[in-house]
Amino acid sequence: MTDTNRPGAGVVWARVEEGFHVGSRNGVFLGYLDREADGSYLAYNGRSRLVGRFPTLVAGMAAVTSATDDALPPSRREEEVVLRQVRTDREIPGSVVQ
Repeated sequence: MTDTNRPGAGVVWARVEEGFHVGSRNGVFLGYLDREADGSYLAYNGRSRLVGRFPTLVAGMAAVTSATDDALPPSRREEEVVLRQVRTDREIPGSVVQ
């Protein structure tokens, strides 16, 4: 029987190319690791935010696996981008929207 509560449970790592690894848990993208010229690994979370620099692949994998959105302040967990189109009654020189 597998303990699904242990750290790393359900995590799968794939080597996309030499020095670049992508992690997922139960089909959900966790983040990735990119090997630098000095042999260290830069680890990024699922939102491409830097988790840190690690001396080994395994250390980077552990950091990405344990990084969660809960580590962020509540106001930063959900980011929303709102795009609005503004129209005016008069044409503005150089304006794309008419």
